[in-house]
Parts: sequence; structure tokens; C-alpha cells
Amino acid sequence: MMRLIRMWKSILDCHRRQFQAIVESKSQSLLVKTGTQRNSAAKVTIELELELLNWCSCFGKWVRIQKSYIEVLNGWLMKWLLQEKEETPDGVVPFSPSRIGAPAAFIISNDWYHMIEGISEAEVIKAMQSFAVSVHGLWERQDEEERQKLKAEYLSKDFTRRLRSLQKESGMHGHLDISDKTAISVSNNDGAFHDDRMMALDEMKKRLYEERAKHEETIKQVQEVAASNLRTGLIPIFEALGNFTFETLKGYEQVRIPDGSAGEKLDFTVIKKMTLDGYRLRAE
Repeated sequence: MMRLIRMWKSILDCHRRQFQAIVESKSQSLLVKTGTQRNSAAKVTIELELELLNWCSCFGKWVRIQKSYIEVLNGWLMKWLLQEKEETPDGVVPFSPSRIGAPAAFIISNDWYHMIEGISEAEVIKAMQSFAVSVHGLWERQDEEERQKLKAEYLSKDFTRRLRSLQKESGMHGHLDISDKTAISVSNNDGAFHDDRMMALDEMKKRLYEERAKHEETIKQVQEVAASNLRTGLIPIFEALGNFTFETLKGYEQVRIPDGSAGEKLDFTVIKKMTLDGYRLRAE
């Protein structure tokens, strides 16, 4: 039991240091890649989400295995004891091996079982899942930003191709400047020329600027989400881990270890006698 207490003290110290390091870190944002690095950034984001989900799953299994272990151990030990119900005006008193003089192993096991069952890992799981959801949201915005970028690039190329085609077909000479937000005009030697295709190009140019504006807004959203991800994600996780570890350590320190029980081994002769006494009492 003392080894377990030392282990949980080390874990608590580790989580506190991790929490402090994240709080005091100068850079608390996920890097948002642009240009040719964008696809790799989205891949890294997905990998981070999967790692978080795996972390959450492993932590949950680790806690459940501990609880299952002591539940089975305590359940097996309790089978050797006669558990008589003791009723009081306040109700039935929970069974305690110490009241019938059971060996220290029974007392420790029973305390251990009730202690560990009273500690919940739900807040840690919730914090991990919440961060995973946040990271997934970042990936969705990265994906949306990429699609909007491709759409704007396609519109820009299509607009340029159509305008040049119209200029060539009409034998006109015009200056192509899609950064100019005024209506498109193409002139020839005879003066201004407008037709349905020119109006269509004007509409296309408006859509192009709209798509570019949407793309810029999405980039801004991606950067905002990435900038807040670590603070809103990792900090609550390690805060919850610290609380969980502290409660677990406190529980282990409250497990009763009877005097002289250090290194005590189960005496099956005593267990057999207690079991036979229990059978006799049941028979009577």
C-alpha cells in the first residue's frame, strides 16, 4: 500500500508540473500552416484528435482495470467472512471486517475497494473528450478554408480565361485587372462594347470577390480557434487530472493499515477457522 501511495504522489507531482508548464508557456497556440503546408497541417490536426481519443480511452481503461481488480479481490476475500447485518435506528450499518476481528488483509482490501469506488474519473474523461471535439472543429474549419481557397482559385482562373477569350473573339484590346472592383469594360477602336457575356463576366467578378472575402474570414476563424485550443483544451485536462490524482492519493492515505500488518501474509488457517465458524452460525 505504501508503494501505491508513493506512486500516486509521484503522479500528482508530475501532473502539477505539467499543468504549471502549460499555464506559464509563452506560446499557447497551434500553428496554422498556409500555402503548400496546409494539407500537412490538416493531417496533423486529425492525428492530434486521434491521439486525444486514444489517450481518453486508455485512461478510462486504466481506471476501470484498477477498480475491477480490487472489486474481484475484495469480493473473493469477503466470501470467507460471515457478514451479519447490524441494524440501528438509522438503518443497516455497512459491513466492516474490523468489527469481527478479521486479519489486516481483509480490512485493507475492504477499505481499498470502497475508497476507489468513490472516486470518479468522469471529469478527466469529459475534459479530454471536449478537447478532442475542439480539435475536430479546427480540422473542419481547416477543411472549409481549403475548399473555399480552391473555389476562389477556380473562379479566378475561369474569369481570366473567359475575359481573354472574349477579348480575342471581339478583336478588342483591354487591360485585365481583376483587382479593380469596378465594372469590367473592354474597348475597341469603335468605342465601348457591352453584351450579355460582359454582364456575365461582371457577375462572375462579383462572385469571385465574395468567395475571396469568405476565404479570408475562414482563415481568420481558423487562426482564432487554433490560438485558443491549448488554453481551452490542455489546461482543463491537466487540472482535472490533478484533482483526480489528489483525490485518489487522499483515498489511499485513508485506507486503514492495522498496526503490525506490514508484510503480513494471508493466514489460510485463520481464514478456514473463520469460515467454519460462519457455517456453524448459519446452521444454528
